[in-house]
Amino acid sequence: MDKEDVRKQTREVLHERRKQVVRMHRKGIGVMKIAEQTGLSWSAVNVALQLYESGGAPALRPDARGKKPGSGRSLSVDRSKRSSARFVIIVPSN
Repeated sequence: MDKEDVRKQTREVLHERRKQVVRMHRKGIGVMKIAEQTGLSWSAVNVALQLYESGGAPALRPDARGKKPGSGRSLSVDRSKRSSARFVIIVPSN
């Protein structure tokens, strides 16, 4: 079975896959066997098991992806609004 890139899966699908990994592991199936049967990489299986061991079932839910809103800003929101109010867009007429 080909390996799947878990980064391309939706958060809901990834959550279900992690729960599946934990269920299989609790039945006594080894990590490599789980990786073969699910199509996940060894590291993806291992991450799911480590998350479960450290935080239980709630830890299996994936975090939000991408940048946090407002990260990378050099101006505060208020300052940005004041600055953008100064700009005037002039559209040339033909």
